[in-house]
Amino acid sequence: MKILDAHTHLGSCRVFDLNATEEDLIKNMDEKGVDAAIVQPFPGAYPQPPVDVHNRIARLGKKHPGRIFGMASVNPHVMSREAWRQEVERCIKDLGFVGVKLHTIGHAILPASTDGMMIFETANELGVPVMVHTGLGIPPALPGMVIPAAKKYPNLPIILSHCGFNIATGEAVHVASLFKNVYVECSWVIGADILWAMKELGPEKVMFGTDFTSNIETELVKIKEAGATLEQLEWYLGKTAAKVFKIKL
Repeated sequence: MKILDAHTHLGSCRVFDLNATEEDLIKNMDEKGVDAAIVQPFPGAYPQPPVDVHNRIARLGKKHPGRIFGMASVNPHVMSREAWRQEVERCIKDLGFVGVKLHTIGHAILPASTDGMMIFETANELGVPVMVHTGLGIPPALPGMVIPAAKKYPNLPIILSHCGFNIATGEAVHVASLFKNVYVECSWVIGADILWAMKELGPEKVMFGTDFTSNIETELVKIKEAGATLEQLEWYLGKTAAKVFKIKL
């Protein structure tokens, strides 16, 4: 059974005071049996845009082909919109990244704002999914905030990271049930609610993520202990994210 971590980070973070190194990431993936990971800068990466971290992710991907895939994460509030788009396009077109992050709390972005909709529009044009931080940091992080974008861009995959982070998990599942292009990633969500999300949405709309490299074992244990079937586990642990991000495992 292939395991794809749809949500993890590299580098340091001035927002949450965290740091993840290349060595820690690969070591934990190897020890816990994670085949591949989609890696993004932390929202508090400094300076912005996080060109250096994006380049580190790209170099790590070249060193470990088929295992590391990048996701661009750039704060649009601290630069011109032209400069923001230039870095995102560089990541997708030149570095081969597979998605774009909209970090509601870390970058203080309302998904339906001008800057927020710019992220969805750009990703739609570039043909890559958008992952949106949900849960902690409401009201901007309420899952329902993506509804205008989900309606405007029906063919754009939108992933609700943390599936509402327990406090808004019900809303995240409800929103995903209304739109075929909305998916949920369930790092930090309790096992019973992950199982419930798979039953409500189908396992093909629910994906595994860890958010931090030392969190792999916790996230693996809780879904297995929740009593998921083999088919649910196959979709949740790898097939959903591989399909959405067009990754061959």
